[in-house]
Amino acid sequence: MSHAPAFNRWRCAVSQAARQVLTARWRSTLDGLESARADYRQLYAATAVDVRAVRKAAQRIHELEQLRLVLARELLAAR
Repeated sequence: MSHAPAFNRWRCAVSQAARQVLTARWRSTLDGLESARADYRQLYAATAVDVRAVRKAAQRIHELEQLRLVLARELLAAR
């Protein structure tokens, strides 16, 4: 008795679940990135610029962009 068909179904299900999780994380990261960019623009445009807050916002944007790159790489690898 061969277990190959069951294994293939299991592997396909796991791959599909992983793609769904990665896609959800991609969307969440993109939403967070858009929000962080809006916050940065608002902080930068303020009349009294809080340099510490602007730097923190810029760091958040950088971190989210790095995460987005990793997720994109993983999504392409999951194909």
